[in-house]
Amino acid sequence: MTPLAAGTSQHDAREPLTAAGLGDGVTPRAVLIGLIMVVGFTMVGCFGVLLRYELIGTGYLPRGAVCLLLALVGVNAVTRLGRRVAPRWALSARELLLAFLMLLVVGAIAGQEYSQHVYLNILGSVYYATPDIAPPELYLEDLNPMLVPDTSPEAPAIRWAYEGLPPGQSVPWRAWVTPLLVWTPFFFAIYWLVLCSAAIIAHRWEQEERLLYPLVQVPVEVVEGEPLVAAPLMVSPLMWGGFAFAVLLYSLKAVHSYWPSIPDINLQRTTQTVLGGPWSAFNRVPTHFYPEMIGVAYLLTAEVGFSLWFFYWFRRCQEFTRIAVGVDAGHYNFFKYQTVGGYLVLATALLWSARDHLRKVFGVALGAVRLRPDAADADEPYRLSVLGFVGALIFVVWWCSYFGMSTLWALAQYAAFPLVGMVVARVVCEAGMFIYSSPFRLNEAIFELVGTERIGAQNVALMTMTSWTQIRSTATMNMAAVAQGLKIGSEMRAQRGKVMLAAMAGIVVAILVAHITSIYVIYAWSVPKLGWWPSGSSLNTVSRLARYIESPTHMVAGDWIGLGLGAALTWGLVVMRRQFVWWPLHPLGYVAFLGWPIDRYWMSIFIGWLMKVTVVRLGGYRAFNRVRPLAFGLILGVSVVLTFWIVMHYFYPAPSLVME
Repeated sequence: MTPLAAGTSQHDAREPLTAAGLGDGVTPRAVLIGLIMVVGFTMVGCFGVLLRYELIGTGYLPRGAVCLLLALVGVNAVTRLGRRVAPRWALSARELLLAFLMLLVVGAIAGQEYSQHVYLNILGSVYYATPDIAPPELYLEDLNPMLVPDTSPEAPAIRWAYEGLPPGQSVPWRAWVTPLLVWTPFFFAIYWLVLCSAAIIAHRWEQEERLLYPLVQVPVEVVEGEPLVAAPLMVSPLMWGGFAFAVLLYSLKAVHSYWPSIPDINLQRTTQTVLGGPWSAFNRVPTHFYPEMIGVAYLLTAEVGFSLWFFYWFRRCQEFTRIAVGVDAGHYNFFKYQTVGGYLVLATALLWSARDHLRKVFGVALGAVRLRPDAADADEPYRLSVLGFVGALIFVVWWCSYFGMSTLWALAQYAAFPLVGMVVARVVCEAGMFIYSSPFRLNEAIFELVGTERIGAQNVALMTMTSWTQIRSTATMNMAAVAQGLKIGSEMRAQRGKVMLAAMAGIVVAILVAHITSIYVIYAWSVPKLGWWPSGSSLNTVSRLARYIESPTHMVAGDWIGLGLGAALTWGLVVMRRQFVWWPLHPLGYVAFLGWPIDRYWMSIFIGWLMKVTVVRLGGYRAFNRVRPLAFGLILGVSVVLTFWIVMHYFYPAPSLVME
């Protein structure tokens, strides 16, 4: 067993996709349908995140994408009703999955991963470069003017975004031509870097380690049997029971927002502040109820589900101990550096366990190794993946250097970036976290580990600016979505290279659509009239950047202790997991024990884990498989109902149903 290999259930041992279908699913019409949906999905997503901070692409199983997949399945069902509808228009299971995976890899581009940050922060880096926030001499005077629409806070292209378009004026598109031409190749290279790095390890994770990919199970089971028959999941009464429960729950909340006389259902409670002394570590515990995460946790291996909620309380107990011995401050930093140390060790362990695979991959790419025609990975596009990764990395580092960043720090940031993304992808692909990202921002971790004085103000500014996509993300990191998309490609039995190109086509279209949609929304409404988060995000970002430059950071003794403790505990968990089959604690639970995702999800994970353990204990894995449709119903029901009410809120405004 590899250090981190996941067990598989009886269901997971089935063939990748047994449904009838046309070819491998990468057909012209499936790609076209996927691209059309990407355009609409991105436009709606940009309006939603900027105006209302409601996200149809939330999470690593984007709710809006799930709804569109169900809509396509519904169209297939219509084609089966009678002869009047031509069956040839029905999409095969593999074509449905291709359209879904294209939405999956772009799901967060119109939200928390890209559009929410990039355009507002480009504008804010100039608008807030004022003596009281970020004096121009901090970074603006040395900033390459090609990176921003204008370098003066008083320029129309900057001021109008914050103060509104004057009467008779239109969006200053001309001012954006140069920065978009400069930034767009960088964005494309970043996403291609992610795509290639995920492809390099895909066979290892899918076939050699047999990771569970719990979120991928949802679309695969939804389309099984299409277009000839409906999937067994879709005719399961238990699935529809879970679906109805989730829909009813959130619909009652939605109705309350329009008619307050109807009682509300508070699904996001927090315990009160009632304890003192060391016991204060157990105050204000979130007890949020997320039906979809209950369903996901039911699908996980028992050890992973247990570890996720166990280490949440392990962190609380650490805080208790710190307060008891007289340490009353700095808890978050102590825990954050534990995760930094854990990431370093876990990334090293993942690379070490895959060393033979990586040696083979790079050998094939360089022509030093030839795979046998009957090898399990004979069709893997190793040359495309490796050369694409190296080429993208070289371009990104060159781009950063050309626009003023030291080559050393560009290389440091973008060599570490795929490693952080790999750990995040592992948490999602094995532990099924619906929303998750690293508890630290990579560029800021580098600032604190090395010291901003040593890095220099110009490098700090440019490392921050180039982190506004992917690295900066606090809710999504694209490698996890891409890794799941590649797994879906394997379920389709499609050639990996074709899947990579289809995914990249979707990413390119999504970014280009976001260019137009996001900039239009920002100027048409102005920043102060945007949603609660976007309206203040650029000010927060610039203020944070100014603090890093004006107040150089230094690691203190407690930070180093946290870093060492995190590395040591993670290494111990990896070793114990490798040596003892009975060991119940998974290192992924530890590295994911900090941040708002686990704070919100721990109780739902506990409920899902308890359900699984109880069902397996009482009825064995046969009972577990019989109850699985209920878990899928909870996931599908939440996806549909929250997307429905997000759309309704466009026409009939009301508060969001969940805090995300």
